[in-house]
Amino acid sequence: MALFSFKHSVRTFSEKRTADARQAEHGQTAAHLRYITRQQAARCVLRERLAGKTDAETGTLAEQEAERRKGRVCERFILALPVEATPDQRAALVKEFCETFTQGVAGYVAAIHDQTGNDIANPHAHVVAFDVQVKTGGRGRPRSTLGMARKNAVETTAAQWASIHNRMMDAWGYGQDSHITHLSFAARGIDRIPQIHEGAASRKMAGHGDKIAPKAEWHHIDQGHSRADANAVIREINSMKEMQNEQTEHGNRLGRPHDDDRAQRRDRRQDVGTHGVSRGSGVGSPTPPFASAEPVGEDLRGDQNTASADAPAVFPPFFVRSAAAENAPSPFDRRILRGSRIRWVYRELVMLRDTLRARLFRRDPENDPTPMTAAQIESMRPRSRIQQHYR
Repeated sequence: MALFSFKHSVRTFSEKRTADARQAEHGQTAAHLRYITRQQAARCVLRERLAGKTDAETGTLAEQEAERRKGRVCERFILALPVEATPDQRAALVKEFCETFTQGVAGYVAAIHDQTGNDIANPHAHVVAFDVQVKTGGRGRPRSTLGMARKNAVETTAAQWASIHNRMMDAWGYGQDSHITHLSFAARGIDRIPQIHEGAASRKMAGHGDKIAPKAEWHHIDQGHSRADANAVIREINSMKEMQNEQTEHGNRLGRPHDDDRAQRRDRRQDVGTHGVSRGSGVGSPTPPFASAEPVGEDLRGDQNTASADAPAVFPPFFVRSAAAENAPSPFDRRILRGSRIRWVYRELVMLRDTLRARLFRRDPENDPTPMTAAQIESMRPRSRIQQHYR
């Protein structure tokens, strides 16, 4: 079954670049071409309309021209290829995309990796395209052939690749199962969270039970967890969202009794304080699945439903800040959330997971007033294949 994976990157000498990772350096392009066309990995290499006689010369000329114009050196792509297609069909797909994208004018180098190791199960192509500035005859600046600096260029090119892929796969008789789409889950109306790319090396380490060392500069994003850890939480969330949707379709609303009856429903506004904290004793309220008995500070209020006023303060474990994160900004700093658009990914995932757990796995208080234990909740949660293996 084909899958859609389309990654684009660029190297440029422009001073207006939005990220340092895009900064071009001399010798960079030749090194990349040497890497993607190495014989150990590349089964097939396509070269068309290059400025130099060799890849190294082509890369050097492209960097010199880009530095003179203070513009882009090349456009780089990584495309996932259908595993069910034959080697010749994959080469035809890549060539058709390259010729369409370059409009038969710009040059390109494309290398297909599908012959060794992990590439056999995950065939893909590396494409490096070199832009050509075409004069339009007017007094304005020459026009870019590739046009990747234009608005929505990446989305347009991704849609172009999906269209070429589906058209050619249909012509070869593979049918709808081999179709791909560039649209996101949200655009297609699918209630799922997309997983994060892990990489073959990370998955191999996880399969062996090795722990991936976290990077300090990303601690405010991943809280010291790996992408595999985040994907395990995402898979659990998606499984519970499917359970939630199934219960909703069968008429089992997850709210409290009489949620749909305004006459019998009490006004909850009287029971909610200015900060959303419930007023009253909280008798009968279920304990949050992430409640901890460990004190985490003097100034934290903790669980509002504790019976004793002298009980130590508790707080969800994913809000505990380590010593390494003391200097990191608060996740609830509105200036940070609005300004730099930082998403507290792992923390948000854990909060969503625990919320779904509490809603899905709570019991009917009328027929079974006994609250579920943490062990019962843990036994019901979906587990990944890696977790099942090392259980």
